[in-house]
Amino acid sequence: MIEITINKLSGELFRIVNTDKLYHNYLSIKKIFINFKLDTYFKIVNNNNIIYTDLYDLDYDNVELENILTIVLLYYDKKFIEKLKINNSILRYASDELRNNYDIVRIACSNNFGMPLQYTSDELRNNYDILMCSCNKYGIALQYASDELKKNYNVVKNICNIDGFALQYASDKLKNNYNIAKIACSNSGFALEYVSIELKNNYDIVKIACSNNGLALRYASDILQDNYDIVKIACYHNGYALQYASISLRNNYNIVSIACYQNGLALYYASNSLKNNYDIVKKACYQDGFSLYYASKELQNNSELTMIAKK
Repeated sequence: MIEITINKLSGELFRIVNTDKLYHNYLSIKKIFINFKLDTYFKIVNNNNIIYTDLYDLDYDNVELENILTIVLLYYDKKFIEKLKINNSILRYASDELRNNYDIVRIACSNNFGMPLQYTSDELRNNYDILMCSCNKYGIALQYASDELKKNYNVVKNICNIDGFALQYASDKLKNNYNIAKIACSNSGFALEYVSIELKNNYDIVKIACSNNGLALRYASDILQDNYDIVKIACYHNGYALQYASISLRNNYNIVSIACYQNGLALYYASNSLKNNYDIVKKACYQDGFSLYYASKELQNNSELTMIAKK
C-alpha cells in the first residue's frame, strides 16, 4: 500500500491518498490531479527534498518514487508564472515575501540569464541551488551571489566550467587558483583577463587560454608575449594575435608567416622589414588579397603579388 499525502503550500493537509498501485514515476502522479480535478502546480517532496515539480526543470527524469510521498500544491497564478519566465524585472518590484520565495526566485532566475538574482533576498543569494540554476547557461549572475559563494571553490569551479567569464566575479583568492584559472581559460580564452597577475605569467595557463582564443595573448604578461611558443600558438589560432606579440617576435619570420597564413591581414602588425619580405607578403595575399595594402611600397608594385591579390 502506498500512502501519498497532499498538502497545501501553507502546510495544511489537503488529503491523503492510499493506493495499491505503485507509482514508479512522476508522470503517473498527474493522474491523481486529473481524478481530483486539480488545476494547480505541484511539487513532490521526499525527506524535504524536491524530487519533481512542474514549475521548473529538474534533473530527475528517471527518478523512482518512494512508497511514502508528499505532494505539495502550489497555488501560483499561472499567468504570473508565465510572465515571470520572460520578464526579468518582475522580481524587482515584487514584495519581500516573493523575493524570498524559493520557487518564484528559481523560476525567474532559470529563464532570464540569472539576472533576477540581483533582486532576491540575501538568503536566496546565498543559496547554492538558486545560484546554479541562475548560471545554468551564463555565469554573469555570479556577480549577484553572496560573498560566501563567490569564494566557494566548488561553486566557482562549476560555474567557470559553464562560463569562463564568470571568473571576473570570483574572489581574489580564487582568481589566483591554478585549477580554477585552468578551467575558466579552457572554457573561454578571454578569461585570462581576470586571473591574477601571477597566473598571467604562468606558461601553462596562458598556453591554455591562447589555444582556446589566440587573442587572449593580449592579457598575458610581457614575458610571455615575448615567448616564441606561446605567440606561435596564439597566432596559429588567430593571426590577429600578432598585434599583442613583442616587437622582436613581430619581426620573427616564422611567427609572422604563421599569423599571415591564418589571416592575411595580420601583415599589418608585422615589422617593416617583414612587410617587405616577398614570401611573407605572398602568403598574406593568398589568404586575403587586401593584405597587399599593408605591404611595403616596393612590394605593392610587384606585378606577381598584384595578380595574386586580385584573385
